Amino acid sequence: MVPVGLRFAPGTNPEVDGVTVDKVNGTLDPMAGHGTFIAGVVRQYCADAELVIVPVMYGDGAADETDLIDSLEKLLVWNRLRKEDRRLDVLTLSLGYYHETPGSVDDEAGLFAALRQLQRDGVCIVAAAGNGATTMEFWPAALATQSVKDEHGKEVPAAPLVSVGATNPSDDTVAAFSNTGSWVTHYRCGVAVVSTMPTSLDGSLRSALHVPARLGMPARSTSNPDDYSTGFGVWSGSSFSAPALAGQVAQALRDHQKESSPERRIAVFDEVVAKLPSLPSGGVS
Repeated sequence: MVPVGLRFAPGTNPEVDGVTVDKVNGTLDPMAGHGTFIAGVVRQYCADAELVIVPVMYGDGAADETDLIDSLEKLLVWNRLRKEDRRLDVLTLSLGYYHETPGSVDDEAGLFAALRQLQRDGVCIVAAAGNGATTMEFWPAALATQSVKDEHGKEVPAAPLVSVGATNPSDDTVAAFSNTGSWVTHYRCGVAVVSTMPTSLDGSLRSALHVPARLGMPARSTSNPDDYSTGFGVWSGSSFSAPALAGQVAQALRDHQKESSPERRIAVFDEVVAKLPSLPSGGVS
């Protein structure tokens, strides 16, 4: 992990204990294991991917915009200090928000400026489209349909920013919960995804049925719903569609040598992303 993003005190890290919101009842946070699950999805599509983890979300799923902007700005500086062949290729974002006031996105220079600068530096950005079952724009994913411009309003070369909605496992229909619309550029499976979970997660929920061992018979029970000691879980959401596409981009980049300049990296990304299927086979209306 790089020295960027949130830092949690012992016993409060949602990726370790998983219980930070409701300590009285000991139930797992809604987003406990979210980051670990995403990391596993990326590795499913690019097993050799070198992951840089930047935590910005709390266990309840809330992410403070100040934390997010600060993390992106520090990540930008950190990336520029890296050797050319060790710089970031893809940034995947499984978070976002809706605007209460249409057009107010014009005022959000902090978040968007950081993302656009990463694009200009040759970092491809993959953003989840959200789970609101609506066509309402979900930011920053909705930036995918807008070009990158300089301070004078002139379009400049930049690596792609793509938005990813969720499909069902068959990949031919969009998931009922997934956002969609003209601003969603790609879709990947986001239903019943299997991936990695922290083995330390074990909340207060217990099996619905448990029969102790007796008379030489073994104990029997239904599964424990929040025991992840196996290291795997099942989850749904566009949060897991985005890293799937990010992993595909990373894997496709293996066919290219590391590019030494932002201009060459941008050209490679344009080629790679253009070859990735965008819509599910059933189409999107």
